[in-house]
Order: sequence, then structure tokens, then C-alpha cells
Amino acid sequence: MKIEPGPPPPPVRGFRFSGVHGGLKSRGRRDFALIVADRPAVCAAAFTTNRMAAAPVIVARRHAESGEAQAVMVNSGSANAGTGTKGVKFAEWSCRELASRIGCDPEQIIPCSTGVIGVELERTPFARAISLGVDGLSRKGAVAAARAMMTSDAFPKWSHRTIDGSEAVVVGLAKGAGMIHPNMATMLAVVVTDARLSREAARAILAAALPRSFNRISVDGDTSTNDTVVLMASGQAPGPMIDGPSADGYRQAEEAIVEVMDDLARLIVRDGEGATKLVDVVVSGASGDVEADRAARTVANSILVKAAFAGADPNWGRIACALGYAGIDFDPERLEIDIDDVALVRDGVLVSGEAQRMARKAMRADAFTVSIRVGRGPGCATVVTSDLTEAYIHFNSAYTS
Repeated sequence: MKIEPGPPPPPVRGFRFSGVHGGLKSRGRRDFALIVADRPAVCAAAFTTNRMAAAPVIVARRHAESGEAQAVMVNSGSANAGTGTKGVKFAEWSCRELASRIGCDPEQIIPCSTGVIGVELERTPFARAISLGVDGLSRKGAVAAARAMMTSDAFPKWSHRTIDGSEAVVVGLAKGAGMIHPNMATMLAVVVTDARLSREAARAILAAALPRSFNRISVDGDTSTNDTVVLMASGQAPGPMIDGPSADGYRQAEEAIVEVMDDLARLIVRDGEGATKLVDVVVSGASGDVEADRAARTVANSILVKAAFAGADPNWGRIACALGYAGIDFDPERLEIDIDDVALVRDGVLVSGEAQRMARKAMRADAFTVSIRVGRGPGCATVVTSDLTEAYIHFNSAYTS
């Protein structure tokens, strides 16, 4: 579903952005984005768990180890995955090329690519894209950068917050619509702040934010080869250094970054290829959080359940079936299911025909919550998912055609 992501992000002290058409995609569409710090910034990053990791992921993992970076470089149109040693050499070359233009070490560049797997990139148009991207850098270029990151996305994705009690801001950009089932990040996301974060604080905040945002969404059950999330902090906002969880301002910085990342994650699900609905699957009463998460993910990824979401069909039996093979211990006779505030199932049976009618009405909305209680335990979890429509199949049946 196509939506407006909200007001444009504000400038972030110490960062410039650009998004240009460098000739990597056809028809004049933006295809190259840069997020560049004025000087080396604190950096924390996480990457795909897919063993078929793309070439830029291989290089970016190595570069992010130092906890310092000066630029994130994103191309769309080709994932530079499935390109072997040649793809890795290309990613390394692109870092050297950009580094020479902005005056930094090549290892301070985080390369990212998105697009079709198995397609090699060419140096001549890529060098032109780098040149245009550097020339176009602007404090107000975040929207252009978000647009340049898009592939099958219906709309660009950004979010921003001011950190409570300070002048520091957080701005996040992301892309993603398909191959969304991460165990780390999701597709590509870059979050920048001018807060004074230490490397340890940035890593701790990112580690805490991932399970509360990108790691709890699913569109189609496929984990991408290119998933990357990068958090950079310029430290140019006034205020004390935030060097760890016990420092003043840490909780407020973490809260703002989590909120931005959760916004981006939900925008990705709303933009799921062919999606028309955003659904929170909330499981409670499990023996532990791990069991609750397993149950929520099983329900959220069930093709039959997602098809029922698409048709606003309160077929609770499909939910119960998914729970039954989720591998968790629960008593079916205690099962409770609500659709928003409609009590649909109690003690493992349908409440009434009227409840089913009211649940169907609630499911016609473009966003709703499925609440599932599987027992009386302390475990709870939420997974955000979308419906599955004919449009998803149509789009992905001819992705490279």
C-alpha cells in the first residue's frame, strides 16, 4: 500500500546526504545514495544471517568492526550478490573510489547494494554515480537519499525524533518491500544522530533496538542476502558524552532510536509487495518469551493465515492450526484469540457467530491486532506482518523479466 511517510527529516549536525540518478537504473530513476559524515563518526552495524551474503555485506562487515565510519554508500538496481570474488573486488574498489572523493580511508566506507541477485555492476556508470552523489551532498538531502535506495518499494521511508531533554536528533532512512524475514535487520536501513554516543553505547543501543523493530517483522518469510542496518553518531549536538547504559541521557537516546527504527520497520511491512494490511500478532501467556516469539512468528508467516488476513476472513482455525505446529507447549482448551477488541475465541472454541461477524468487520481495516493467549505463563512477543495478496504473486512471478 502506498502511503506518505510524513514530514521530511530535519538536518542532522555533522551529516550530509544525496540521492542521484547515476545511470545504474533506467528511465532516470534515482539509484545511488550517500550518507556522509563531516568527519569519522561512531558506527555500529548488523548484517544478514543469510549464508549467501552479498559482496557489499562481506566488505561492510569488515569495515564496521572498527566502530568508526565516515560514509554509507547505497546503490539500487543490483544486489551485487551471487557475483563471487569479482563482486567483492568491485565493492572494495567502490569504497576506494568514494574515499578518494571525500578524503577518508576506504575502510571508513560502509557499502550497501540492493536489487536483483546475480547481476554484476559496471565501474564506469558506478564511478559516475559516485561523482554525482558527492557533488549533490546536502544537509537537506535525506529525502533524495531515501528515494535513491528504493527498488520494488512503493514509497520512500524515513522517520525522525528529537531525543528527549536534549537538542540531539535521530533520522532514519530505509528501503524494503519484499524478502522481509530478518533475524538481524531488514533490507537496508541507515540511522544517524548527532548525539554524543561512544562506540560501546552505539553498539548497545543497536543491539537493544533490533529485537524491538526490524527483528520482529515479516512479509514473506525470506531473509535477504543484503540485509544491513547502520547506526552512526556524529557527536556534534551539545551535551555530555553518553558512554554506556548508566550514563545520563542513555535511556532517552535509546528510546528515540528504537522509535525511529520501529517506525521504519512498520513502513516496510506496510510496503510489503502487494500488501494491503498491517497486522500485529501478539502472543501472551507462553512459558517464556522465546516460546511466545516462536508462536507469533509461526502464525505471522502462515500462508493460510496471511491469505485470511487479505480476505478479512476471521478463520481462527488457521491460527489455531499454526499454533499447533509451532513447537510450543500449550493447552488448546485454554486458547483465547481476539481481533482488536473483539473476543473471537475463548477456551479453545468460537465465542459466537456475532463475534465472528464483528471480527470480520475489524479485519477490513488496513491495520489491526490479533491477540493470542496460549496459557497463563509470563512469556509474550509481538511480530508485525502483512497479508498475502495476488499482487505479491504477480509481482514476484516476473521480477527479472
